[in-house]
Amino acid sequence: MGYFKVTGGVATPFLQTGSYETTEEEHSKQNPYWYKNNGKKITKHIYCELQSKINQDTGEGGHGLQTNDPDPCGLKAKRDKDRKDNQRKPK
Repeated sequence: MGYFKVTGGVATPFLQTGSYETTEEEHSKQNPYWYKNNGKKITKHIYCELQSKINQDTGEGGHGLQTNDPDPCGLKAKRDKDRKDNQRKPK
């Protein structure tokens, strides 16, 4: 991965890291999780948008979503936090 020094347009110069020549192996080291909809690669943001549209009662709309991320949209973490907060509230 290379470093590019970019200047201009701003008061202070900044460094930009990254390269368009990253291999699949390097990318998997940076982000080991993948997100797919009907077999096509999508971003985490799009995955979470599609997952939020799933009807929770019937489960309709999420048949093509796949990922290896254990908690892609933070729903499990939110549920655990809500449970912990609910136990702390005095009755």
